[in-house]
Amino acid sequence: MVAVWILLILFFIPFAFTFIQVTFSKDLKTLEEVKNAKEEIVHYVNLNETVSIQKLEKNSELPNSYLEEKEDPLFSFNSNDCPIEEWNNIRTDSVPNLSRHREWANMSIGRRNYLYHDSFALLAAFVFKDQITVTMTSENQFNKTVYCRYYDCRRKEIPDQFESFVYPESTVFCARRAGAKYISISETLEETPEYSIPIVPRIEKPSHYLTVCMATLYGDEPKFLQIVDFIEYYKLQGATFFHIYLREVTGYDRVLLDDYVRTGDVEVIKMHDHFWRDDFMWHNAQINDCHHRNKYFSKWTAVVDIDERIEMRSDEFKTITSFLDSVHDPNIINLHFKVQWIIKDANSPAKYENDQQLTKEMLFHKFQNLSQVGSFWEQPKCIIRPEKIAMMTIHAPMSIYSGIRRSLVNETIGVVRHYRNVEQRVFAGALERMMVHAPFSIQPIIRWIDEVLTSSILNRIKWVYDIVNVPCSKKQAIYKKHGGINAPCWLEQQKNEPQP
Repeated sequence: MVAVWILLILFFIPFAFTFIQVTFSKDLKTLEEVKNAKEEIVHYVNLNETVSIQKLEKNSELPNSYLEEKEDPLFSFNSNDCPIEEWNNIRTDSVPNLSRHREWANMSIGRRNYLYHDSFALLAAFVFKDQITVTMTSENQFNKTVYCRYYDCRRKEIPDQFESFVYPESTVFCARRAGAKYISISETLEETPEYSIPIVPRIEKPSHYLTVCMATLYGDEPKFLQIVDFIEYYKLQGATFFHIYLREVTGYDRVLLDDYVRTGDVEVIKMHDHFWRDDFMWHNAQINDCHHRNKYFSKWTAVVDIDERIEMRSDEFKTITSFLDSVHDPNIINLHFKVQWIIKDANSPAKYENDQQLTKEMLFHKFQNLSQVGSFWEQPKCIIRPEKIAMMTIHAPMSIYSGIRRSLVNETIGVVRHYRNVEQRVFAGALERMMVHAPFSIQPIIRWIDEVLTSSILNRIKWVYDIVNVPCSKKQAIYKKHGGINAPCWLEQQKNEPQP
């Protein structure tokens, strides 16, 4: 029996040592954690009692150990508070131009009866000194009576609704309410309104002189080179901000757009709602939103497509802004430009490969076959004073508050270069309409613009897409710091190395 006990003791001795080792290790770990915890300031708050914070002596070794005497006034509020800025502490009982809007609506000026929305489909809202403007993507709610519904900073409804109506199409003008940060629209006061949207201030002096709206991007042709060409070209012309309307582009193209957003050049407005429409059918809603979005945001706004470049032709005016600086008549509210078409007989590249490839593929290098000048009524494009216009269409204002509806710009001063793709993806007959303006001739853009624009495009594209690489050994060193994982290139190398 003694022999059996001796054998059992000898058998369990190694396990006992292992248990003691593990337990001791855990104890050491616990002691270490306790030691570290003592070096920190720990404060337990009992919410059932009056909170009292004991002042602790500052520990010079711990930079986070200092205790504030008082709360920063900026943060002295709770979850029920809704601070109201001075500019937003205003209530109005009416909207400007109400009688004129009623008259135009009764005359059906601007009625479209387009698409099949059965709700308002809100897009954006902007507060001006005397009203709030709500833009929508619906285009069949013309002259319908609606109620403006206001919400504070916590999205709690402010029980002070305002009766209005839809005019122009895709637009509702609402009175102001103190503290309103969000807004929605409903047909009755009893129904649940659509999701509320934020109200964007347009209270101060316009922060821009010339902005540009790019019509909705869609379609299967790669866009990154056309986008950078468009933005850098109009920056050379004096534009300082871009509203780019987006239906769909590739992920590769979107990286470029997002980089322009990062640097504050661009706002991207996604065009989407939960009703059917083809991609090209967003143009009216985009133009309407562009018009109202730029009121009191910019003095002048160019309304153009991705394939259109307003080009100055006069020796007196080298850029668009130098021409605009010469306009002093407050009644000039719409500068109306004729068009010349350029045959674009190839798609833009899908990706950046190298500088030589990109320079060759730039629109103004590759496509220079230019038509004769069209008339003022053949697909013109315009630069507008947004606050003086009541309703916009794709090519010109429909109704205005003051000024001259069209101010025609002579082609010796400026025209629109329209890079017309010969592959007719949507509209039949576009190529034939362009070819009517033959004969065509090779006409490069002005030399100084070519040189500066080429450099600007290359710099931006290389910043976004020309990724700085490192050797696989350096990649592996970084990967190993993350739990010992391996770089894919390292694993590939190991697999391809000859086995001993």
